[in-house]
Amino acid sequence: MSDYASQIETIDHDLKDLETSDSRFAVWRMVFFVGLVLGIGFSLTTQHTIWICVAAGSLIAFLVTVVRNETVREQMQLLRNHSRTLHRLQARLQRDWKSLARDSVGIRSAEIQLTPEQQALAGDLDLVGDASLFQLTSMAATTPGVRTLANWLCSPVDPPLAKDRHASVKYLANQPENRLRFYVLARDIGGSTGDPESFVQWSKEPNWLPPHRWLIPWGNFTAVVAILIVFGMIFGTITDQEDAARMGMYALIGIAVLNLAIGSFLLGPVAAIFQIAMASRRSVNDYAELFDAANWLPESPTDPAGPTAHIRRTLLSDDEDSHSASQGMRELAKIARMGGLKQTASTFLLYLPLQAFWLWDVRVLRRLEGWKSRYSTQIPEWFDALGELEALMSIAALQHDSPNWSSPQWLEDESTIAFQGLGHPLLKDDARITNDVTIGPAGTLLLVTGSNMSGKSTMLRSAGLNVALAMAGGPVCCRHMSLPPVEMGTSIRVSDDLSQGVSYYMAELNRLSAVVTHARDLAEQRTAGSTNRIQFFLLDEILQGTNSRERQIAVARVLRFLVDAGAIGAITTHDLELADDPELMKLAHTVHFRETITPDASGDERMTFDYKMRDGVSPTTNALRLLEIVGLGEK
Repeated sequence: MSDYASQIETIDHDLKDLETSDSRFAVWRMVFFVGLVLGIGFSLTTQHTIWICVAAGSLIAFLVTVVRNETVREQMQLLRNHSRTLHRLQARLQRDWKSLARDSVGIRSAEIQLTPEQQALAGDLDLVGDASLFQLTSMAATTPGVRTLANWLCSPVDPPLAKDRHASVKYLANQPENRLRFYVLARDIGGSTGDPESFVQWSKEPNWLPPHRWLIPWGNFTAVVAILIVFGMIFGTITDQEDAARMGMYALIGIAVLNLAIGSFLLGPVAAIFQIAMASRRSVNDYAELFDAANWLPESPTDPAGPTAHIRRTLLSDDEDSHSASQGMRELAKIARMGGLKQTASTFLLYLPLQAFWLWDVRVLRRLEGWKSRYSTQIPEWFDALGELEALMSIAALQHDSPNWSSPQWLEDESTIAFQGLGHPLLKDDARITNDVTIGPAGTLLLVTGSNMSGKSTMLRSAGLNVALAMAGGPVCCRHMSLPPVEMGTSIRVSDDLSQGVSYYMAELNRLSAVVTHARDLAEQRTAGSTNRIQFFLLDEILQGTNSRERQIAVARVLRFLVDAGAIGAITTHDLELADDPELMKLAHTVHFRETITPDASGDERMTFDYKMRDGVSPTTNALRLLEIVGLGEK
């Protein structure tokens, strides 16, 4: 049993105990409510003091039960999120893609914002979407976290930034209990209405109250009038002036109706503001604790300009010019407690007269907009930093759960990517076949030959996915990996676009043109000294939409353009004539994958693959054999 499985078992046991307590509270709530109704009914009909005591006692007991029951239900919700988080961590270990896809919190693919170039790269390498590197890695549950992680996986970085991320990832990986608490709190927010996207937008909007400032003196006036009326009613009752007391009651009802009408019709936008800014007291407190998690990062980051220093500075700094994010959220929590009076049955009876006679919502809004005025310039930075922290926390889980993976080694003056024991990170450990692969140096390329289904495309994606992991700051799925600063360009999954009148062949040409153009741009930037990055290209069976002779010429030309631009990379083909091209042989180190065909017990041929990479051109093909295996051979 995995550690996650044992924790799930413990959590589920605790959850059942709380569900039993919740059922008992439900029974007692019903009992006390019935007692309250009977007490009120009999006190009105019999006017016996005992029934007034029954009603009062039942009301107090009912409110106490409600408060305690709410605490139990909050604990239940937290445990459910705890259990779901552990189930997600376990599903990641098992590469259970169906379970990961069902776990909507933390995926949010629709919220990922990528450029067209990033989308093309992500589609080629399975960086985002179902059964992707993002789905494997992500423990993010808020919009900034989801977008930051996806962007990191699809974007090039300079080695100092990647090293800083990786140092923080390794540091966080050794804090499993802290990380689990972070994931649970983030899920609690992401699953509620407390997601920060609308909160950040609200912080940039003008305040609602200034044009309606008359509501404050009006509320003060009605509160003073109500207090005077109450004293008048008491005096009238003492002096047996029943008409005066009755008129006072009517006046109170009139004030209450008027203010409640104002609250219903004029303060509609205020309710929406409360929903955005103070979704619940719990979510505000969750944010404060999430911001405090920046304390778990290294105090001395490797890169003073990297994400670690930025996160700590943004979320923890407290000086004359700015307050820490957690302090700001704790101030907001106090306001949320004021605004949350109407959210629970135990405090609604207090909220009702405050709103009816003093316009309580306006008081809360004044404090809320005062808070926004103090912190509005910092709020977007807080949540950007939270997104970076969530991304680091996500990658840290992968680091913790992959003890046999290694840390990438960045070589800024080299032009070779070297993998020892390269594996595909999306495959299960027991299904993963590894190979030693070297791509580069500049002036060369890796030509991967082999028959259909032999593992060529998987090897390309393995290399690309591990480079993406290294740039994001994660561990890599190999025994050892070294790489220079690179930017990736790919042509693996290209599709036509009938809406734009673009055929498959033209779409592929456009993709290859973009890859070559970018390689040349990087070469010019290196010459100018503005970058030291080189292009790392991965091309899979390109230009199949033309005849063999023209294809051979076109592929050689594209590869020559890339090599001349100083790019390094790999290309796959099962076209043996292409592999024998003299111009390609000058540039390429050629390797191959092969299949083995053996008869099974019934005498039928069975094709197997060992997915091991070997030097040289593939000695076999299997297209006609595959036709025979599926029943399409010659009669």
